[in-house]
Amino acid sequence: MKSKRLLETYIPLVNFIADLIGPHCEVLLHDIVDVQESVMAIRNGYISGRTLGCPLTDLGIELLENKAYLHQNALINYLSCTANGEKLRSSTYFIKDENNELLGMLCVNILISQDNQIAKDLTTKLMRILFENQAAETSAVNEEEKIVESLNTSVENVVESAIKKVLEQYDVPVERMSLDERISFVQRLNNNGIFKIKGAIAKVASVLQTSESTIYRYLSSK
Repeated sequence: MKSKRLLETYIPLVNFIADLIGPHCEVLLHDIVDVQESVMAIRNGYISGRTLGCPLTDLGIELLENKAYLHQNALINYLSCTANGEKLRSSTYFIKDENNELLGMLCVNILISQDNQIAKDLTTKLMRILFENQAAETSAVNEEEKIVESLNTSVENVVESAIKKVLEQYDVPVERMSLDERISFVQRLNNNGIFKIKGAIAKVASVLQTSESTIYRYLSSK
């Protein structure tokens, strides 16, 4: 309950940022207790189609799994996209307790207009002004402007996006993967935290055209 009350104090900030930047800016507050229904506050959700109770994104789950929040306070200016292909300039602030444990995430997604630099600069300045005392510990994610996050509205789509992202790291299609590649593929998904989502095992088994028990064997392989 204490963590919930702390997160609720950020709801006015969600509204402030959305009002300040305008209707082309989506702002969300995530409670990471349940990654499948994490959105507890949102403004301008029409941009991604998300509403209260939507899941954490594939990137959010990955950050939670690899504990990126222990070493930095925010990720600023990475590229994301909606289900219909709209590109956004995104930033995520990690909300932590006094023990540096993650409680939630405050996310700002700005639609990229004709002038990409305006959106990029505005997000950077806003995040650094709001969290000035922690600005030195922020980190910019670029990856040569690859899309690093998909703003999905359902857990099924989150799993599909995570699978697609990992598949892109392989030079062969699924049906031609060797046993070692299949094991590696499953373990990479596990390292990204995707199996925190109910039904992910079944979905990956379907993609690999194998059984769920085989996926569990892959997970236990060293």
